Amino acid sequence: MQSRTHTGRRTRNAVVLALIVATVWAGAALTRGAAQADPSAPTGPVAHFSRVVELIRG
Repeated sequence: MQSRTHTGRRTRNAVVLALIVATVWAGAALTRGAAQADPSAPTGPVAHFSRVVELIRG
């Protein structure tokens, strides 16, 4: 009977992990969409870093 307990726990952990990943992904997509003021601007982590550097310099 212990195998059922472990299976249920694994299933619950997998579901929680999937929800966390989906939440982070959605948050990143919303942040990326809100930060895209200029459609010709590059995207990705390097673009965000260069934007931070521009803000610091300016």
